[in-house]
Amino acid sequence: MLEKENARLRTVSRYLNLKISKEQDLQQIVELAGKISGSPIAMITIMDGEAQYIKFSVGTDIREVPLQDTICQHAIVQKQLLVIPDILADERVMHNPFAVGEPGLRFYAGSPLITHDDQHMGTLCVYDLKPKELTDIQKKLLHRMAKQVTRLLEFEASIGVLNEQYHQTRAEETKLRSFFESSSSCHLLLDRDLRVVSFNKALSEIMKNSYGMPISEGVNIVDYVNPGFVDEFTRNCYKALTGDNVRAKSRVNSPEGDLFWYISYEPTLDQEGNITGVSYCATDITQTVQHEKKGMMQEESFQKINHILSTELHQPLNAARDAMAGLKLQGYPDHLTEFYLLEQAFQELAEKTHVVLNNFKQ
Repeated sequence: MLEKENARLRTVSRYLNLKISKEQDLQQIVELAGKISGSPIAMITIMDGEAQYIKFSVGTDIREVPLQDTICQHAIVQKQLLVIPDILADERVMHNPFAVGEPGLRFYAGSPLITHDDQHMGTLCVYDLKPKELTDIQKKLLHRMAKQVTRLLEFEASIGVLNEQYHQTRAEETKLRSFFESSSSCHLLLDRDLRVVSFNKALSEIMKNSYGMPISEGVNIVDYVNPGFVDEFTRNCYKALTGDNVRAKSRVNSPEGDLFWYISYEPTLDQEGNITGVSYCATDITQTVQHEKKGMMQEESFQKINHILSTELHQPLNAARDAMAGLKLQGYPDHLTEFYLLEQAFQELAEKTHVVLNNFKQ
């Protein structure tokens, strides 16, 4: 029961805060309910767990009543119209402050406002200051009018939800469009026949500036693709149309020279998950490729220079080392100062050469 009441209160809260555009229609129903039943007081109310809120009325200026003081608390729990011919003769309501005090209510009839998901949110009710009965036709009309009130309120709620969803969708669309247009990558949406559905500014400018071909929605994109790239482009698009996500690096000849692109081809899906076309995104990586090539060329040059330096510096050192060894084999005196100085100079030269080669490698 608690869960059901919480669900009802959530529904009530939504309708209490509802912006109503059908105010005139609802007010007319209230007035008509009073006339049909011959009652001076009529209301459309919404009730939460604490109070009854009078949204439309005739014959009273009261706008809110504590829940325990309402007669409608007995009508809202029913499915059909509740009629109390004489309030003072009914044990449920005979002590109601509006009956024993001002304005002295004696007659009540109220039909619950039941939403399509069976939530009882309020009532359409009428009051009189004297006891009376209603005819069967009057009862049927009041009950049908309550259903009409519920339909109008639910219609208003639906319009409110749609408006909210519309504004949320527009906000999301604005964000996506902003990203779509500000991206430096080329974005293109195609249908299943490879006709252009949408494209961003980056793609439009490349087509216009590089190829002199303004692009527009509805055209077949194949007519705009560089001839040398058509086969690869269409092959990858058809893979995407079968559900594959394709990633590729491509080189395209353009009037400005070779351009290198990182390209993705992805299937686009509708709400049911059906493939409706292709999302194409191309990012210019020409500068990156050129930097990589430049780095490779520099590395090759360093290797060549290293080889040259290693060869040309080591050859004389090796020759000097061989000469020193030959002198020692010939019995050159160790105590000779010139020989000692020659050995020291050779050692220093070898160490400096080693340092130079290591610094170059680094």
